[in-house]
Amino acid sequence: MLLDLTTVITPEHPALAWARQQDNPHMALGHVGTHLDVYECRHIPLEAFRCPGVLVDVRHTDEAGLADVDLDAIPAQAFVLFRTGRIEHHTYGESAYFHNHPQLAPELIEALLARRIRFIGIDGPGIRRHAEHEQVDRHCERHGVHIVENLCGLNNLVPGKPFTVFTFWQDDPQRTGLPCRVIAEQDVTA
Repeated sequence: MLLDLTTVITPEHPALAWARQQDNPHMALGHVGTHLDVYECRHIPLEAFRCPGVLVDVRHTDEAGLADVDLDAIPAQAFVLFRTGRIEHHTYGESAYFHNHPQLAPELIEALLARRIRFIGIDGPGIRRHAEHEQVDRHCERHGVHIVENLCGLNNLVPGKPFTVFTFWQDDPQRTGLPCRVIAEQDVTA
């Protein structure tokens, strides 16, 4: 089964209007919808487009910590997806989606970096809030991990079944956010 985890942005979407009003619309458009952040490390190895996926359901908390994740179940080079439920309860683009969103605790982020994963994905606007958002994204990049924001459809993945994540991005040296498409492939038979 193939699942598109990409938040689709229509030409009329309010986020596009916001981006077009920014001082640098081209830069802002890179941070609309599902995208990965590239503030410091532009080189993403081509083989990173395919990773083993790990789904972590953290809908029960506002800040996911070490107790919420089985780190031993996370292989190196994985794409770890955090289901916070944010995009399931608030439409992408509305102010409630961005306000006080769930986040990952700093010690959890450090533990994930130590696992030498490739991506952290989240169904919300970031893995930390406000001023810490970009700071943590940069920190992760320096450790070879990119953050993919605004995923959707994580509720369609079957818990406990292995899956593979395919991430497609297009480099743009002028942007700090690269729009991307994220597809999960999961065998739900047997």
